[in-house]
Amino acid sequence: MRNSDITVVFQGAFKPYTTQGKESFLSNVRAVRRVLPGAKIIVSTWEGAEIPRGLGTSDIVFAKDPGGLAPLKLIDNKINNVNRQIVSTSAGMAAVETAFAIKLRTDCYLEHAGFLDFYAEQLKRDKGHRRILVNCFFTLNPVIFERIPYHLSDWFQFGPTELLRAYWSAPLMSPQDARFYEFNPHPPDSTLFEKRFRSKLAAEQHICTHYARSLGYACPQFLNDRSPQVMKDFYRFIAEETIVLDPWQAGLVFPKYTWVNSSLFQKINNLMYLDWLKISGQVSHEDIAPWQAAAVMKRRERLQRIAEYGFRHTTPLHPLIFEPSRQGNVVRRTAYHVLKLFG
Repeated sequence: MRNSDITVVFQGAFKPYTTQGKESFLSNVRAVRRVLPGAKIIVSTWEGAEIPRGLGTSDIVFAKDPGGLAPLKLIDNKINNVNRQIVSTSAGMAAVETAFAIKLRTDCYLEHAGFLDFYAEQLKRDKGHRRILVNCFFTLNPVIFERIPYHLSDWFQFGPTELLRAYWSAPLMSPQDARFYEFNPHPPDSTLFEKRFRSKLAAEQHICTHYARSLGYACPQFLNDRSPQVMKDFYRFIAEETIVLDPWQAGLVFPKYTWVNSSLFQKINNLMYLDWLKISGQVSHEDIAPWQAAAVMKRRERLQRIAEYGFRHTTPLHPLIFEPSRQGNVVRRTAYHVLKLFG
């Protein structure tokens, strides 16, 4: 695979200047250009967007803004932008002419292209079977805190263009589904995190389930539908259709969420590379002795068991533990030290 076989699609809104927080879309594009010289770059944004000089892209796609939906969660007032994601990403992918594509948010960039080495090695193992490579954050682990199957990260995706076009061909989320849990009760066994959702499906889940269903996988009918067939097919989907990498393996940098890389909670809450290896039955792509990989995986499995057990048996304390408060901070720090000690 050559760089000229790849198109990077930057998707979303951006500011045409360097912000107070030192965010610069122009810098993000230039960083990707350094990492993938010769690759094409497409920006898919909105009608009326101001394009900074010297962007140096192959094409700019201006999509019509479909507007936002009611906030994804009942506890905040941030607009649900799932339909904007679908429209702008699918428009960008439609303009791609190369065999492979990258979907990348406008507020992210690449510091290296390690994902290409992982993907090339996996192609050899699969004898040509093609997958979509995704970032571990927020590809949720549906068995502990947020039990939401098919919640595949949309920060960064790489794969054959035709697969990414199919992935982003989901229909728009309806206003009714966006407000589903305003009018319907959450299932009685829902966790604190699941009860926060307003929409019938999470944004990432809405997109992923459309793709997975088109391939014949059983998909959830509602947010935390974890019926046996859904869970069986979810793990089969992860094993057969994806590669899940940690951001430092892929080369992904997301300045807004750098804190996630060191968050123990999020490392448990999401499916990371080690989890993908276990689910898919793969051996590590990295230069590590099998016994070392087994030891690291065993420690991670122990940590997950402890976290799952502790979370399941402290339900009455969840409002205290997981709400921002002084008492909650104390409990969270204590739980963190316990997990570090035993994990």
